[in-house]
Amino acid sequence: MHHNHHVHHTSLSDYSWYELYPPFIYVVAIVLALVYFRWIIRGKNRENLATGWQKAAMTAALVLMIIIKGTPVQVLGHNYLFSVHMVQMAVLYLMIAPLIILSVPEVRWSSWLSKESFLTRIFHFLTKPLIALIVFNTVFSLYHIPLVFDAAVSNPVIHYVYHALLLLTAFTMWWPVLCPVKDLDSLSDIKKIGYVFANGVLMTPACALIMFADFQLYETYRNVPQLYATMTPKEDQHVGGVTMKIFQEVVYAFVLGLIFFRWVKKERIRDKADLDMIKRQNNRLNPELK
Repeated sequence: MHHNHHVHHTSLSDYSWYELYPPFIYVVAIVLALVYFRWIIRGKNRENLATGWQKAAMTAALVLMIIIKGTPVQVLGHNYLFSVHMVQMAVLYLMIAPLIILSVPEVRWSSWLSKESFLTRIFHFLTKPLIALIVFNTVFSLYHIPLVFDAAVSNPVIHYVYHALLLLTAFTMWWPVLCPVKDLDSLSDIKKIGYVFANGVLMTPACALIMFADFQLYETYRNVPQLYATMTPKEDQHVGGVTMKIFQEVVYAFVLGLIFFRWVKKERIRDKADLDMIKRQNNRLNPELK
């Protein structure tokens, strides 16, 4: 007899306010906001180090975190709809992780990472492009093995630890692409594009498994009441796999666009410098043409 820890109510109104809006997440969000706005983006003389975009990125990351973890969305994702759970996952590692990297001012990153310590050594090791790719995709793919998935969903401790791990490895995975510190930015733009593609390829097996499986992979969603009678659990599973893939493609397209845009900008600056040099040489050679 398989014992399921989840109580499946037939409607969301059967859940307590506490279950629908876990206070823990709001506390975490407030603490992070305070740390960020009071400490991270303030310099020694209380001057502001962050751009408007960076503050917006941090705010977006916190809002997304509250939406996926602090609202009824998480009850739906955990107890009823696998597709909702997949959206939560995608937001976590495809949006929140990169937003956090982008939100912290470069001066801060460089001062933290220039210190020699055990932690920075680990950081530099884990953000080596190849290592980052392998580690993140291993953690990501393992999560979707039914045994691991069901354990993570039914046990809050495993669940939070695994999600923290996913967020951290997603962070290391995004770092080589978005690296805000010029001295540490080791990948050329072309390599970054290759890296993003490689990541997409490595994530495909887990998505494919979910998209094309003809049976219910996960115990968690096996005997749940159909909140949305239009979708069978099998369809829900497919929708989950497809949603995740689409999410991924959209974010990757955006990042590739960003890299391309930065690359064009660099080329423009380089061309302008070349032109100026040619003009200067011409003026030196033919002063009478002035």
